[in-house]
Amino acid sequence: MSDRELEDATTAEVRVDSPTEPGPVRGSSPAPVEGGNPEAGSQALRELLERTRLQRLAELRESSPEPQPEDVAKAAAAKAAKPGRSSGRSKPRTDHRGASQRIAQKVARRTVGKLVSGTTENTQPVPIVTALKGTPYQAPVQAQEPSEDEARMILDLAADIAAMMMRAGAGTSDVEVSVIAACTACGLATVEVDLTSNTLVVHYSTSDGRLLTVMRVNRGESTHFAKLASVHKLVTDLVDGRLEFHEARSRLDAIRTQRRPFPEWFTTGAWGLMVGALVLLLGGGPIAVPLGIAMAIVVFQFGKLIGRTHLPSFFITALQAASATLIATIAGDLGIINSPQYLVAAGIVLLLPTQSLYSAVQDALTNFPLTASGRVVGVFMTLAGIVSGIALGIVCSQAIGLGHIEVLVPKTSPHVVTAILSMVAAAVVSMSGAVAMSARRRFILPAALVGLASHITMMSLTLLHIDNVLASLLAATVTGFLSRPLALRLGAPAIVLMIPGIYTLLQGLSIFTAVYQIASDSENVSFAVGLSSLFTAILANAALAVGAVLGSYLALPLKNLKSQNLKSQSSAEEKVEEVRSGETSTAVIDSVQPGGAKTQSSGPGGSGTQAGGPGGSGTQAGGPGGSGAATSGLGGSGAADATETGPIQT
Repeated sequence: MSDRELEDATTAEVRVDSPTEPGPVRGSSPAPVEGGNPEAGSQALRELLERTRLQRLAELRESSPEPQPEDVAKAAAAKAAKPGRSSGRSKPRTDHRGASQRIAQKVARRTVGKLVSGTTENTQPVPIVTALKGTPYQAPVQAQEPSEDEARMILDLAADIAAMMMRAGAGTSDVEVSVIAACTACGLATVEVDLTSNTLVVHYSTSDGRLLTVMRVNRGESTHFAKLASVHKLVTDLVDGRLEFHEARSRLDAIRTQRRPFPEWFTTGAWGLMVGALVLLLGGGPIAVPLGIAMAIVVFQFGKLIGRTHLPSFFITALQAASATLIATIAGDLGIINSPQYLVAAGIVLLLPTQSLYSAVQDALTNFPLTASGRVVGVFMTLAGIVSGIALGIVCSQAIGLGHIEVLVPKTSPHVVTAILSMVAAAVVSMSGAVAMSARRRFILPAALVGLASHITMMSLTLLHIDNVLASLLAATVTGFLSRPLALRLGAPAIVLMIPGIYTLLQGLSIFTAVYQIASDSENVSFAVGLSSLFTAILANAALAVGAVLGSYLALPLKNLKSQNLKSQSSAEEKVEEVRSGETSTAVIDSVQPGGAKTQSSGPGGSGTQAGGPGGSGTQAGGPGGSGAATSGLGGSGAADATETGPIQT
């Protein structure tokens, strides 16, 4: 046989023999050719194929058994031997064992189906809107789902809001809530927000499955409470439905270029005034107060000068703390002041990372562990810089032969005049802190009220001999409890009033006392005692942040109850006005006139306002019983209102 014939033979169809005769299976290749005989094959291969075929047939018979003739005959004989009954009364007997098995199988299938395909309520994906519960944006007016291009612009708006808030000094939870509220109000109900440390990523999946992602990175902070309040008001208006997307974009661009409410020299003076008031609050004399103001200004400007060299913040803080310690020690050695420790303590309060400490504790308590850990590292490094600077100043003062400071001052009984002066000083501290944080003018007096209440609480707990850490926790709880409703009423987040209120409670004196005991050579105080005092001082400052967060959450029911009352009152007023007017709807018709003029006419009993475009004029006609007002655009007549898109005024 030729090679061509062999090649054709491998694809030829081979006849299948009867099942009784072993042979190759239909469709299989023939056995190899031996000795020129094409029908000669391997007997072992044929036996293997036959055994495989028989085994497959046996498996098929087992899976679907058929009644055998012997079984059918036995069943017929048993039925004939059984006494018969009337054919009309005979009923087919049910195989109870088979029925119970079917019921059990049905129940099992149902249970397995629930376990595999069904999910309980606790394992369902939590909607992103539930994150707004307990926040000022818990009831957003949700728009319809936008198109892909509009969704991209909405994500950019939300990311810009977050970046601006992060840079202005907002906490992580406030930033996330603002982003979710803005996206939900604009129709992106399935948005996902990932905020870690200084990076924000916003994801959104369109209806056709396309994924949109926007990212922002914050590379620095510049505390600006006025800008933070403006962004908060923007998000509030957007959530309440009083603002459209394009108007929100214009307002956000205006907020981006918003100037600080006070000039730089005024802010520096506010830092100095805060330190001077702290000196008076701690017990310093009349000479120590102006000296503290001057020292704070010098230390603040010294830090700004060193910061131009791009030196790490740890070294800048250490040098500032060392300079404050040296100035106070020199003033005490020269006899200008009697208690230089108050001066150093006030300078330490100026350097403490109060806002970062509060944000770190808030992130840790609100399930942001990564961001909290990053902030804690920054707070720890700042505290380490303060401690190192104080120790450096003490060592340098001892090296040049300056006098010893008596840090352990005996407690004196409270006096009426002293108590009044301390309360005035506490109010001044909070007011100065609000100014230094670039808050608006209308937040200064509420900040003074919060700081005064916190100081009175701290004094009362101290007179009751409550432990310092517990007293700090309770006083800061009062601060947070008062800050949240007041700030939200003024249209700002709680941190705008909370940080200035905490300044009156900071433990600067205890930190200086502990570090002085560690760094100075004293036979009466050991290193272990000084280290324990330092740990207690740091723990008391951390308790302030914990108490502030606790107080803010305790004030949630009051704010929610108040908002519900306001909503019900407003709805009742709307119903009354609707009944009085006798009209349930108003028809509004817009038309664009040549030359940029735009007219708007309202229906019966309606009213409205309309502004004309550049170079045009705006006209409006009110219906019967209604009223009309018109404002011309640029180049026209009348007055234009630019509060929405112009610079934010304070």
